Amino acid sequence: MPTSKSILTISRDQLLQSTRTLILEREGYSVLAAVTDNDAVALVAAQNNLSLVLMCHSVPEPSRVFLVNKIKALSPQLPILMLYNSYDTTLAKVDGSLHSLETPEAMLEMIGFMTSDSGHKLAVLYPAADRLPRSMGTGSDG
Repeated sequence: MPTSKSILTISRDQLLQSTRTLILEREGYSVLAAVTDNDAVALVAAQNNLSLVLMCHSVPEPSRVFLVNKIKALSPQLPILMLYNSYDTTLAKVDGSLHSLETPEAMLEMIGFMTSDSGHKLAVLYPAADRLPRSMGTGSDG
């Protein structure tokens, strides 16, 4: 179980944010939550002990682009995991991505990997497209 790992969640959907916060806290993570771009930037600027930023698909694309650029300018080594519904150009700028329909277990596995001492730089080797549920029509039956 993680100890003293802090995660900043950014979401426009309070229900999703509350649910993810509960899941993360049950796993031992400390969670900070931001709803607005300004809150997220202020928390990154003020916190030097963040382990990861978890950005929800509910954040509109223009805000995602702004936040990724600003977070990477403030803290280049801070990994960003983006949950997404469909591909957009922001995904190429983050350290890891996971489809929003993935299970909480898959999210926790990715977060654990990205917050490990050796993991986050390799998160791109764990592509979300390979983990899409079969019901997403990936063309593979098994």
